[in-house]
Amino acid sequence: MTWKNDLNYGLAAFGLKIPDGLPLDQWAGKLTESPCRKAAGLVAASSVVFYAAERGHNPKVKDIFDAMVYTSTCLSVGYGDIFAKTPVGKLLGTALMTIGPAVAAQTLDGAANERRDAVQLQTLETLKQILERLSAAKREGEAPAEPRPAAREDARPPERIHP
Repeated sequence: MTWKNDLNYGLAAFGLKIPDGLPLDQWAGKLTESPCRKAAGLVAASSVVFYAAERGHNPKVKDIFDAMVYTSTCLSVGYGDIFAKTPVGKLLGTALMTIGPAVAAQTLDGAANERRDAVQLQTLETLKQILERLSAAKREGEAPAEPRPAAREDARPPERIHP
């Protein structure tokens, strides 16, 4: 059973189904593009959906701002004093709490990702050079020369990057 079928099985209890042509993987991949804009859009859209679902059913959701507090909290720490009462609100909260930490991390860590990618490319290039020298030495039957790291653009040691 695929994850999509598994999710559809769970959603069937609420009378919902993910459409067959919905490209969830492509949509999720695009969340990393313009992360601040996507996070703000996600908070706005989910606030409207949550407010529409909970209005009249949840005494803690009096206006759109209460819905915004709930959805932004779900995206960040996942805990607050407002809880979903309706099935749609619970489903939305579950989805937000699932992807929230990743969205929040992307929002705050955009420039670090670029630096990480540059360091990874440099590391890969150095490893390719080492492999090339080892292969050449093996072909020639001699001991491999001491590999030299690729020249760095700056003399600073690399920053420790947390994934």
